[in-house]
Amino acid sequence: RVTRHPTLWSMAFVGAGIAVASPFATHIVMFGMPAVLATIGGAHQDYRFRRGWGGELTPEVDAKTSNIPFLALLSGDQQWSALRNELKPVNSVLAVLLCATWRLRPAALQF
Repeated sequence: RVTRHPTLWSMAFVGAGIAVASPFATHIVMFGMPAVLATIGGAHQDYRFRRGWGGELTPEVDAKTSNIPFLALLSGDQQWSALRNELKPVNSVLAVLLCATWRLRPAALQF
């Protein structure tokens, strides 16, 4: 529902987060590359799958989903309620608690 290529886009978002936090131009370029790879690689994979090379992307799935995260939801091709029904609240709570614990750890444990 969110994207056809979740692995590519998860790497892109992690890289973008590191790039935004870095003061060095070389880090920005290096960690910004996964976003370029996600955009171009996802489009290339869709191109191949539309032609039946290595996978399948039917016109119905192509019309309802998007390579760009959340684009199908924002354009109305997917329903937010369906996404909400698929999410697991326990996983969301655990992710928030893990991030909060990591952020608020004692100074002696910080790297």
